[in-house]
Amino acid sequence: MKIKSLAILAVAAVGFTACSDAWLEEYKLDQNRPSDVSMEVLLPSAQAAYGMTQGDVLPRLTSIFMQQMTGTDRQSLAHNRYAQIGEGDFSTPWNNSYAGGLYDLKLIEDKAAELNAPAYAGIAKIMTAMYLGVLTDHFGDIPYTQALQGADNLKASYDSQQDIYATIFSLLSDGKSELAQPSDVMPGGDDLIHGGDLAAWAATADGLRARYLNHLSKTSQYNAADVVAACDDALNAGVYCTIGFEAALNQNPWYQFTVIDRAGYISQFGTMYDMMEASSDPRIDFYRSADSTTMPAYGSATSALPIVTPFEIMFVKAEAQLASSATDARTTLEAAIDAHMTWLGVDAASIATYIAALPATTDLELIMNEKYVAMFSTGESWTDWRRTGFPALSAPADANLSGMPRRMPYPEGEYLYNGDNVPMPLTSSPDEKFGVDATYRLWWDM
Repeated sequence: MKIKSLAILAVAAVGFTACSDAWLEEYKLDQNRPSDVSMEVLLPSAQAAYGMTQGDVLPRLTSIFMQQMTGTDRQSLAHNRYAQIGEGDFSTPWNNSYAGGLYDLKLIEDKAAELNAPAYAGIAKIMTAMYLGVLTDHFGDIPYTQALQGADNLKASYDSQQDIYATIFSLLSDGKSELAQPSDVMPGGDDLIHGGDLAAWAATADGLRARYLNHLSKTSQYNAADVVAACDDALNAGVYCTIGFEAALNQNPWYQFTVIDRAGYISQFGTMYDMMEASSDPRIDFYRSADSTTMPAYGSATSALPIVTPFEIMFVKAEAQLASSATDARTTLEAAIDAHMTWLGVDAASIATYIAALPATTDLELIMNEKYVAMFSTGESWTDWRRTGFPALSAPADANLSGMPRRMPYPEGEYLYNGDNVPMPLTSSPDEKFGVDATYRLWWDM
C-alpha cells in the first residue's frame, strides 16, 4: 500500500509540473561540486595536488632506483629489482596533474585575464612549468598543446620533450613578467607556497630556469655560462621554495606512506647510506630514525617538501663552473654543502669537519656525489644520474631489467583512452618501457 501511494504522488507531481521544472531548481546545484570557483580556491587546490605529484609515487620509486633507500616488504621489496611496476602505478601522479593541478592552473589563467590579475596568472604559469618539468623528466614526451581542453579534446596528442622544455622556459619567462605588472587582485593566504610574495615567486622562476637549463647538459643546447648566470639570478633573489604540511589534515606524503599507510615497506638503507657512513656524514640522524624505517627531517607529518632551494642551485652552479674554473666550483660546492647541512640543523663544527675532510680534487664525480646526498627524497638525483653517470651505480644481480631504469612507462589510462597518441606501444619490452633500451629514452638522455 505504501509503495502504491508513493507511485500515485509521483504521477501527480509529473502532472502538476508538466509545463515547468521550476520546482527542481533548488535541487540542481550541488554545493559540494560548484560549477564555478574563484582563483582563491583553485590556487591552493593546484598547489596541494602538486605536492602529491612531486612527493608521492614518483620519488618513492626513484629513491629506490637510486639506492637512497630500500624496499623491504610487499611490492616495495620487488621494486628493488624493478619488478611489480606497471602502467597502473602511474595513473595517480598523471591524473593529479592533468585532471587536477594543471587544469586548475589553466582556469586561473583564464580568470586572471578577465579580472586583470596578472599576479595570479604569473603564479599559474610558473606552477604549470613546475608540473611539466616533473612529468617530462619522468615520462619524456607528454600532452600539453592540445591538453586541458576538457570535452573539446579528450584525446590530446603528445608534445616532444624538446618542445616541452621550450614551453617550460617560455612559461617561466612569461610568468615572471606577469608578476611585475600591476594587479587588481592579489594572492595572500590562498597561496600555500609563498603566501602571496611575488618576489619569492620570481626567484622560484629563476631557480627553476637554472635547474632545467642544467638538465640539458647532454644536449647541444647546453651552455654552462647561461646556467651560472641563471643560478646567480636565483641566488641573488633569495630563491627558496617549499610546500608545508599540517599534522592533522594535510600530512607530508612521505609520512603518509612510511608511517600511516605502508609502515615497514621501505627502510633507510642503501648505497647512499653506505657512502654517508664511510665519510662520517653528520646528516644520517636527520635522514633516518633509530630503527631506520622513517625519515625525521624529510618525512615527519609536518616536514616541508623542497621544491627549489638555494643549496640545490649552488650544486647546479658548481657543476656548471667546472667548465671554466675548478677553484670557483670548489668554493660553490662547499657553500652548497654548508647551506644544506645548516638547513637541516647540523651544528657548525660538524659542518666544518665534514667539509675539511672532502677529497682534494674537485671534479664532476665529487660534485654529483655530494649533490646525490643533499637531494635525498627528490627526483633530481635520478635526473642527475641519467645526465652524468654519478654516483656510480649498477642494477642488482636479480634485476627484472638489463640495466637501471632511465624513464617511467606511460600510465594505464593513456593506453585505455588515448592509445593512438601514446608514443610508446603497450607491447614494448620492459627494457624499452624503462629506457634501458635507447629506443624510447628521453630526449635529453640520448
